[in-house]
Amino acid sequence: MVLDAPTSTYLVPHGVDADAVTSYLAERLAVEADEPVIVETTVLDTVDRRLRAAGIELLLDDHRGAAHLTLRDHSGRPPLTTDVPPADGGAARTRFVLEDIPGGLLRQRLADVLEERALLPLVRLRLEAQAVRVLDEQDKTVVRLGVTSPLVLGATDPAQAFTGGEIDAPGGGVALTTRVVVAGVLGYPKPLAQVEALLTEGAGLRTAAGGAADEALRALGGEPDGLRTKVRVALTPDMRTDRAAIAVLDDLADIATSNIPGTLADLDPEFLHDLRVAVRKSRSVLRELKKAFPPEALARQRDALKWVQAITGEVRDLDVQLLDWSGLAAKASPDRRSALDPVHELVSRHRAEAVRRLATELQGPRFTEAWSSYRAFLAGDLGKAKKRPDAKEPIALTAGRRIRKVYSRMVEMGRAIDDDSPAEDLHELRKRGKELRYLLELFGDLWPTEVVKPMVKTLKGLQDVLGTHQDRAVQVESLRSLADELARQPDGPDALLALGSLVDGLEHEQHEARAHFAESFEPFAAKAQRKLVDTTFRGLP
Repeated sequence: MVLDAPTSTYLVPHGVDADAVTSYLAERLAVEADEPVIVETTVLDTVDRRLRAAGIELLLDDHRGAAHLTLRDHSGRPPLTTDVPPADGGAARTRFVLEDIPGGLLRQRLADVLEERALLPLVRLRLEAQAVRVLDEQDKTVVRLGVTSPLVLGATDPAQAFTGGEIDAPGGGVALTTRVVVAGVLGYPKPLAQVEALLTEGAGLRTAAGGAADEALRALGGEPDGLRTKVRVALTPDMRTDRAAIAVLDDLADIATSNIPGTLADLDPEFLHDLRVAVRKSRSVLRELKKAFPPEALARQRDALKWVQAITGEVRDLDVQLLDWSGLAAKASPDRRSALDPVHELVSRHRAEAVRRLATELQGPRFTEAWSSYRAFLAGDLGKAKKRPDAKEPIALTAGRRIRKVYSRMVEMGRAIDDDSPAEDLHELRKRGKELRYLLELFGDLWPTEVVKPMVKTLKGLQDVLGTHQDRAVQVESLRSLADELARQPDGPDALLALGSLVDGLEHEQHEARAHFAESFEPFAAKAQRKLVDTTFRGLP
């Protein structure tokens, strides 16, 4: 439990400087102000601005020779701080993953927000900061304030994937809005309320909705929202199918393109993941709405995207193993877990080699030609509609028909699965589930949310079971393929025994997932759900 009062941050009206704020308080309260100090700090966030979305601001500065992190939570919680060690070789850190941050409250607060994403430098600020204390009759501090005048020195537009495209501030810096951070002292709620009333009702300060990073990025012409993972296309039910499909595909291509630099730089595994998802969704649109496109050109583009999906698969499979490693290792018996270290080192080495191969492919002529051809296909003339029977049909009719068709096929496939069905049947059902999920994600806004959202929920429950079943099968096969290499290593025999224990645990989970198939399939294929799908996605909304 943190024994401290919450904090609030306020923005000073335009034209009012820090001295005016301090003087205003001094005329009405007993205050003690320190001399202003100049500090430089860097705002960190993920490339998709996860901290911002969670109402968090994370600052990195040099504190007595050590990197120092301060987390400010805009919900009003007290700030959290921690020192972090330098990177290997003693260099100062500018990029962090969760494991780089020492255990404690700050790391706990970040854990559920970051997941696999890295923290990267977003904005560099120079702050003129003044500490002010409000005193009572006994000269005890009852409220603490920090008045800061920020100057943005530079920023990295998150939409450029943090690949070195820093925006320098002109003239040595651009002044931002002065901020006042007010922190109460435990046991003195009334003085805190008095100070906040003076600032808001008396001086006209307004509550800051977020940190200084957004203002800094806008001041330098950057885009504060970061990289997108979701399509933002305004569709109407009566829009032509070919035009709606091209709009969605074009946006997906933008998302894929924006993740290529981060994938090449190997900043974190989510760049590759988001690239693959955008390509996979694109392939799904081309497949499900194929009658809106010219057949010959469509076949070429589908083959090109299939190849892109293939060359990115190896690294992603290895990423999944390493991201799940702590959970995987826990499946081995306790006396064998330390023996798994050579396995982890081997998987890491394979990943490093796979990353180099992928970088070569993504920077090679085949990818450049394939991607340029695909973008030209999206921007070009699709030709006469005679060869494209669905081209002029309203998108709601085409997508609705495909949703009904894929859903019905899934119900049929799922009902045919029993205890004797091969694993491939579950994998095929999973692939169909992805097709349906993408149709609902990309075109579902055309129909009522109260229908689409529960449908996605039951589909996700089914996919989770099918995904676990397939993922464990892939992991088992991948780990078993390491056996020959492990046997040649000094600690190979012990590692092989531990590997066997790990594989046993994965196979057990695969069997458990299969055992839960029926209960996850039931709500998805229920009679009421089938009727709802048939009535909702038939005709124009």
